[in-house]
Amino acid sequence: MFYRSFFCHLFILHVVERFHIQLDSAIFVSPFMDAIMSKKFWQFDLVNTSFYKTDFNFEKLKKLIPVSYVLYSENDPYVDKNHPILFAKALDSSLIYVKRAGHMNSEVNLNEFPLVFELCKSRLDLGLYQRYVDHRRQLFATSYVKGKHEEVIYLKSEEIFDEGLFHFRNLCNKGFCTFFTGMPIWDTQGPYYEEARKAARRVNDFTRVFVVQEISDLHRSKLLEQIDLDMQAGIKIYFVMMKDVEKEVGELDFGIWDTDYLCVVRFNKDKQIEVKLSSRKQDISEAEQWEKIILSKAVKITNIESDIRTFVKNHS
Repeated sequence: MFYRSFFCHLFILHVVERFHIQLDSAIFVSPFMDAIMSKKFWQFDLVNTSFYKTDFNFEKLKKLIPVSYVLYSENDPYVDKNHPILFAKALDSSLIYVKRAGHMNSEVNLNEFPLVFELCKSRLDLGLYQRYVDHRRQLFATSYVKGKHEEVIYLKSEEIFDEGLFHFRNLCNKGFCTFFTGMPIWDTQGPYYEEARKAARRVNDFTRVFVVQEISDLHRSKLLEQIDLDMQAGIKIYFVMMKDVEKEVGELDFGIWDTDYLCVVRFNKDKQIEVKLSSRKQDISEAEQWEKIILSKAVKITNIESDIRTFVKNHS
């Protein structure tokens, strides 16, 4: 459930506590429990005095709302960030910081909220979600981003980290991804890759294929460090030369997660990194064909020294 307007978050806590309503999960945006606007908007506090409460039975609420998320921003003009932080702490909610998002409403032109949509999707049965997407398409639902339907989302490169963390933490069965060595290598020991490795240890079916642009790429220390750390985490590592697959696959850097979600990393027309997320069946099916082509031509790496040395020798 997603509660957005002022005081709805307090209302739902009152209702859940009083009537013992069991929820699967809840998403709260900029929540608070006590008066926040006495100086600037005293009318809000006057009208809503009966809503304010800080002595809820939080142990009971945490059982009735076992999974919850709290979203907040540092420049919210109405709710200081300390309020949602305390709210999240009381409910044991997952706290999500959204940079420069204000009160996350129409005042900042936030008329659609992909992050909340992704959080909701994580709580749905996949079949139900796919039926929902088909239903929306049949009704000619409004476009989601850049004229695409809502099951396709485009992100800037800096936004992929939070999105990636979320999906790695919710990975259930398997993951397959390529890594194009022509792309910049991010912090090999940063949260993004660490969460990927935790997911690999948990699901025990995680494959990463390094698509090598130039054989000299394999002499880069950060790339070798990433390969070593991935192998330690149980990620299955493969190498393939770009020239051997580029004419047969549509994307060189992509990932398929739990066979229900596709992530593509590419350069856009302005030479900036762009990330495409898709849950469309045809996109996933196409990417699975790319996976088969790549693996049919790739070499498995089990020893970081001898196998890489052999690969370099064979492709020099």
